[in-house]
Amino acid sequence: MPHPAEQDLTELIALGVDPALLMDSLQLSLADENGNILYVNQAFCRACGYTREELLGQPYRLIASNRQPPAFFTAMWNQLRAGAAWQGELSNRNRDGGEYWIELTILPVTRTSCAPPPAPEGGGGQATGTGPAAGALPHRFLGIGKDISRVVSAERQARRSAERFQGLAETVGAAIMLHRGGKLLYVNRALERCTGYRREELLECAFFDLVREDQRETLRQRSAAMLRGEGEAEAELHEVPILTRGGDLRWLDVTVVRIAYETGHALLATALDVTGRKQAEAAQQHIQQVLQQIVQGSPVPTFVIDSAGVVTHWNHACELVTDTPASQMLGRGAAWEAFYEYERPVLAELIVTGDIERRIDSYYHGNVRRSPIIPGAYEAELFFPRSGDHGRWLFFTAAPLRDLDGRIIGAIETLVDMSERKQAEEALRRARAELESKVEQRTAQLASAKAELEADVSRRAASEQEALRRNTELTELNARLQDAQQQLLQSEKLASIGQLAAGVAHEINNPIGYVQSNLGTLERYLAGLGAVASALAAAAAQLPPEHPAAIAARQAREAHDYDFIMEDLPALLRQSREGVDRVRKIVADLKDFSRVDSGQDWQWSDLHAGLDSTLNIVNNEIKYRAEVVKEYARLPEVECLPSQLNQVFLNLLVNAAHAIPDGRMGRILIRTGHDAAAGKVWVEVSDDGVGIPPELIKRIFDPFFTTKPIGKGTGLGLSLAYGIVKKHGGELQVESEPGQGSRFRVMLPVRRGDGAAGAA
Repeated sequence: MPHPAEQDLTELIALGVDPALLMDSLQLSLADENGNILYVNQAFCRACGYTREELLGQPYRLIASNRQPPAFFTAMWNQLRAGAAWQGELSNRNRDGGEYWIELTILPVTRTSCAPPPAPEGGGGQATGTGPAAGALPHRFLGIGKDISRVVSAERQARRSAERFQGLAETVGAAIMLHRGGKLLYVNRALERCTGYRREELLECAFFDLVREDQRETLRQRSAAMLRGEGEAEAELHEVPILTRGGDLRWLDVTVVRIAYETGHALLATALDVTGRKQAEAAQQHIQQVLQQIVQGSPVPTFVIDSAGVVTHWNHACELVTDTPASQMLGRGAAWEAFYEYERPVLAELIVTGDIERRIDSYYHGNVRRSPIIPGAYEAELFFPRSGDHGRWLFFTAAPLRDLDGRIIGAIETLVDMSERKQAEEALRRARAELESKVEQRTAQLASAKAELEADVSRRAASEQEALRRNTELTELNARLQDAQQQLLQSEKLASIGQLAAGVAHEINNPIGYVQSNLGTLERYLAGLGAVASALAAAAAQLPPEHPAAIAARQAREAHDYDFIMEDLPALLRQSREGVDRVRKIVADLKDFSRVDSGQDWQWSDLHAGLDSTLNIVNNEIKYRAEVVKEYARLPEVECLPSQLNQVFLNLLVNAAHAIPDGRMGRILIRTGHDAAAGKVWVEVSDDGVGIPPELIKRIFDPFFTTKPIGKGTGLGLSLAYGIVKKHGGELQVESEPGQGSRFRVMLPVRRGDGAAGAA
């Protein structure tokens, strides 16, 4: 059987086609047994871009594109060298690097020609019926090629388009299907999710099987007509009810187009799930029905407009109050005709347009307000002269109607006829005016009599006020006198206590001296007794254990716990001496604190010593209320009256302790400092107590002013402390904030003359 290419050539030559022209339209080449080019025609040269001279003697791989693997060419040459022709598609590369495809037939050539042997497998092409005689080896190979680049490019483009379509179809949210006569050829994942069926199940069934039965036949007929190309529309839109795998009803908006597919046509359908919209429409329809029943059955005049301002409801009560029939209003956007002589928006229309806040004043001039009951609603009261025989006063409320997403889809407005109430109010106003006129006349008469009476009462009241003022002054003076008397009594008590403390301290000093001296003697005696006891113990240790004296010594030692006594005696003596020293220190502090500055003698004194002795005195007052923290700086001695300053310190410390509320442990901070440049020192006492109210800060240094009951504290008061500091030429400063505590600072000159000139 002749090769197809040979048959084509024979037929074309028989038809009178010039063989040279024919050969020039095909790519002809001749190669030797090694694949080197021996001959090419002009068509071959045009395709590859090389000249004949450049190609002759070159191997075929000069124009190979390397798209086919080496194994492909190995199989091809094995087939050719076995004497079988090869036919297939081959990719080549031209001189400029561009790829082109040819449909190639290669014929093995020998000096004799007969039927070819069977073609070996795996050559990537097909064996033809032309080949060498049995046993003869081909020594030439004739190639006949036809350029099929456009065909290959079109196939590639088709594949890429199909891949892009499938990739897009699998990512979009819409359900996509391709069907022919209802038979599904392709479905995407979205259709699987929508129906609940797997892709494999969908491809085995007809699309119409998913459609609800009452719509199935109609949709089948429309699809068949569209597949036949009937109708002028390029696409059709259907609203299709389908049943899911679980039996649920879902609604799809399906857009169908007719496309070329394989050897015929198919229908490409894109479906959007609009079940939610259908349910919302059904709910909206139900709401409209309910609203219709509510509005029509209401005795309150009511009308409703939609988002476009068209009247959708106008009940019978509204017909009566506006004298306008519903037939004249329904379906029209002219609600104003029932109320006004000229076109202007009613209140409901302003709500629907969404710019009520901007436009409301231009139409209602401040006669409208937000409803205190209904969110987003407005209400107003106006007179409508066209309504009724003599006009009507109407109170109207307009509120928005919203869908499930909160969007305004209309507005409802209710009317209340206020005419009778207005008439009653007018009658009441006239009656009140008449009554007020009569009341004014009687009031004028009463005013004259009242003026005379008030003059007499005023004179008597003035006399009573004067007497009351004098009584009040006497009461206040008496109270201040009693306070002063109590303060003086307290001061006298403290002075007496101070003198008594000085005397007691002097008397205590003598026995303390005896005790301290005797403790020293006792220590020496005990040391001697200890030495004697140690010697006796050593002597007893030399005796045999069974000796009566040794036994008696051991028994006596154990009976009186001799070892413990000898160990405990030094500790007892040390504690006793520490106690005596403590008592002596307290007595010394009492004497120092209560010492009377005889003749107002000024002396150089260590303020830290005075502070410490004062702390020792008031320790029992402070220790259960506050922790005392001392931050002493290096101070020079100060020329002062020490006992008076100690009284100031005592007062500040006790006040600080009293300022701390019961039930918690507070903190008192004592700080000192030295301003060498100014020649001054300062002592600061601060607490974290209740603080002093701002209105009392200015009065705390006034004589007799106190916030504490009589008898609590020293009785000296901040007034006396202030006087002592001033006497020293210093300053007593205070800073306080309620709830944060107080800080008092005593500023003193180091030398008397530096700040207390003339003070004595």
